[in-house]
Amino acid sequence: MNDMPALPGGEWTIHPFSSMEPEALRAHLVARGFESQLQLPILLDQVCALLRTCYPMHLLAVIAINGLQAPVSAQGVGSQGLIKGVTQPQVELLQALILTLPTDRWGIRPAEPSEIQQLIEDLDALTSAFYQERYTTLTKVDTVEERAMLLLQERVRGHTQFVRNWGYHGAVLRITRELYGSMDDEIRAVYGFGATDLIDIAKAVLVDFEQGSSAWMNRLFAVLRRENMADMVHAFFREADFVEGDPEDFLQHLPDNISREQVAMELWSHADRQLVKLMLVDPERIALAAGRDQCIVLRVLEKLSLTPGSLGADTITHFFMGNPVWSAPCIDTGVEYLLPMPQLIFSHINGIMRVLLDGLTPAVKKKTSRTRADYLEAQVSGLLSEALPGARLQTGVKWTVGADRYETDVLLIIDRTIVIVEAKSAALSVSGLRGAPDRVKRHVQELIVEPALQSERLAQVIDAARQGDEGSQRILSHLDIDAGAVSRVIRLSVTLDDFSILASCESELREAGWVPAALTLAPTLNLTDLGCVVDILEEPAYILHYLATRGSIQRSTGLLGDELDYLGFYLKTAFGMGDVARSGTVFAITGMSGPIDRYYTSRDAGVSLSKPPLQIPELLRRMVLQSQCRGRLGWTTICMALLDVAYHAGEQFEDALFSLAQAVAKSPDDSEQPRGLAVLSAAYSDIVVAFFVFPKSQNGTCREDALRFAEAALTESGKARCVVVGRMLERWHLPYEFTAVVVAD
Repeated sequence: MNDMPALPGGEWTIHPFSSMEPEALRAHLVARGFESQLQLPILLDQVCALLRTCYPMHLLAVIAINGLQAPVSAQGVGSQGLIKGVTQPQVELLQALILTLPTDRWGIRPAEPSEIQQLIEDLDALTSAFYQERYTTLTKVDTVEERAMLLLQERVRGHTQFVRNWGYHGAVLRITRELYGSMDDEIRAVYGFGATDLIDIAKAVLVDFEQGSSAWMNRLFAVLRRENMADMVHAFFREADFVEGDPEDFLQHLPDNISREQVAMELWSHADRQLVKLMLVDPERIALAAGRDQCIVLRVLEKLSLTPGSLGADTITHFFMGNPVWSAPCIDTGVEYLLPMPQLIFSHINGIMRVLLDGLTPAVKKKTSRTRADYLEAQVSGLLSEALPGARLQTGVKWTVGADRYETDVLLIIDRTIVIVEAKSAALSVSGLRGAPDRVKRHVQELIVEPALQSERLAQVIDAARQGDEGSQRILSHLDIDAGAVSRVIRLSVTLDDFSILASCESELREAGWVPAALTLAPTLNLTDLGCVVDILEEPAYILHYLATRGSIQRSTGLLGDELDYLGFYLKTAFGMGDVARSGTVFAITGMSGPIDRYYTSRDAGVSLSKPPLQIPELLRRMVLQSQCRGRLGWTTICMALLDVAYHAGEQFEDALFSLAQAVAKSPDDSEQPRGLAVLSAAYSDIVVAFFVFPKSQNGTCREDALRFAEAALTESGKARCVVVGRMLERWHLPYEFTAVVVAD
């Protein structure tokens, strides 16, 4: 372990299996898989037995509301609910298990706190056991390709089982309204309600649920905060929603040595028995809030509902990868509708809409495909044009090579940088999400490989034109691109659905033979993640640098996480991680998105927090922003070079440069006095940055001196390019005096 590369900040971990030999790891996982295979039926029996003993709706309400509803304060949304260790997939599983039992087989009595805790532990063990049970398939794997394919399948299965939100609530609400609203008439003709009816009603139910549960919790905590035990008990019994009874009788039956905290917990347990009321959907109130007729609300609720006993016990093992409550999250008891997790509708809104659209005609489905494609291209264009003001942006760019015709979805030119974007709107199939190999391979080909081939084709034309190829230059001239003015080409693929878990598995995709050996994949982001990237980073220089280096990071490091984990990692390191690059070690960065999650969830809850910033030395930040502001030809090259070395410059960068300046000031005419400081970039970058200090008296010769220092830095570092940044002693308050780019011979 002493040889393992270190990562800054201590907020990510080396994956525990990184240091294990392949065969030892395989044996370990297979043993764990068979053990989990034995545990699964035992755990299922335990959970179902409890549902037949205790009232299932009480269990579901306590775990869903206390476990999934995070508190909101002026500091933002909390990171977890009132009950630790509860996740939405676990509650979804519980709801599905309840629906395997008809109401006459439901338990009647409320659950005790100890039973609720045991249920939480069993649900956690159940989800883990199912996932680990899949390790037994390793006994059937012999070749490298089979191993890679299995790893890809398991990544998809794990993502499907554990990950819920494909975007933050505000973005999900906006995108679904815009995307599916155009299908309102066609959907309404079949179901009696439109897509926006469903979305607005679901939003009204969610707001009603959140407001009700928040008010309930606030009243309960106001009671439990009372210092005097008798006052607390009397205040509790005055709340009709908590419990009925005589407070004096309750006090008289308390043990003599009981503490105030123990009484508070007992009162809380009593109050929890009333939580089921918060899950009830009042169609009349929702109709008023959503601005819809009550009959439309009832149609939506009916379409989104399952009834107790409607799910077969023989299909329980399918719930982990294809839970029926994903498309029908409401419970219809025959008397009332209950919605334990209104947020579940938006977590699975694309799947719900897919179910609705499957009932329409082929012509309508074709229209849906066109709508998705047009919408995605328009959204990507809008995002990038707003994020990169001054850029020249074209959509649907057509070009030819001989008799072959090609089209680039979005082409953006800013300074000496070209961004090539392919937007792919194909939807992920349910079987693809579950990891059926042929479907996953098809999705990889359609959403990762094909767009990467398209963008690489144009990138190769640009590169050939820069090398002097006349045919390529003619192609670019038709696109109004001067190849000689291009220093950087950034390739990007954007999807509508969340495909991030596979898009980041570049090495596994190659091992499985699903990616051509010669193809360099472009990073693939879904639309909401791209929106977060440009919103969080804000500055054009930061955005371009993220997109430019994202692919290199994917190829040269073993980082395990989704796109927003990558973004969180970038905020900490600017993707300059030194020894981590090409180390062969797998690092789990899951959770690096924490500050980003907190910012957006708090904003959706009405709490304004500062955006998490990019953490780079302040002087480098000033240099980047000044170069960007000046906007002189080549500014994107300068900015991205400075950001390439930001991590390696370190926290002491400004002090080191100031110390160099002091030394130069003492001996301004001493030719032997060092005047430069060179900072290397990460291994995957070809940049070294030379910071050169000079007095005003040498203003006439400083550029020649800086050039010689840059050439020495290139020779010593072996890098291909050197960006020179000159600073004058007498104008030290300025970030820099001049910049230049030097290319190795």
